[in-house]
Amino acid sequence: DLRDVGYDMTSIYFLSTKYENYSAALPVIFRHLERGGYPGSIMGHLARLMGVKEARPYWDRLRRLYETHTTETQLCDGLADALGRSAGKEQFAGLVELLRDDSRDGVRVMFIPDIIRIGREQGWKVIESVADDPVLGKEASYRLHQRDLRRRAKARRDARRNT
Repeated sequence: DLRDVGYDMTSIYFLSTKYENYSAALPVIFRHLERGGYPGSIMGHLARLMGVKEARPYWDRLRRLYETHTTETQLCDGLADALGRSAGKEQFAGLVELLRDDSRDGVRVMFIPDIIRIGREQGWKVIESVADDPVLGKEASYRLHQRDLRRRAKARRDARRNT
């Protein structure tokens, strides 16, 4: 199928390393992802390949796959990764909903960096709100600590420049 759209591949594992842009392959990748029936490692890799901004038009469909495939760990991880990395401002609220869905347990941690990336200050407020969560708290607290360290370092640099 990939050869039909111009990607001469013997394995999907080489797609993202051989081609910087593989947006023409996204419909093929998504079709195979929806069809399923592959081993977990392949399904997870197919999902991760959708983790590019060019896959934003598929975001709602990726979310539906994520919400319906709850037991296949590699696929769930790949879909969570793809949902986060392909998300833009339009998907911010959806990512926050997925982060707060405590039925999904640990995979939700994968949304934290992308919520920060997309939401900026609003994203940081979301992360602050989950700092006490039993599943998300460790990662959220780590990210908040790193932010505080960066702020203190910037304040020291600014103070040195002003003296």
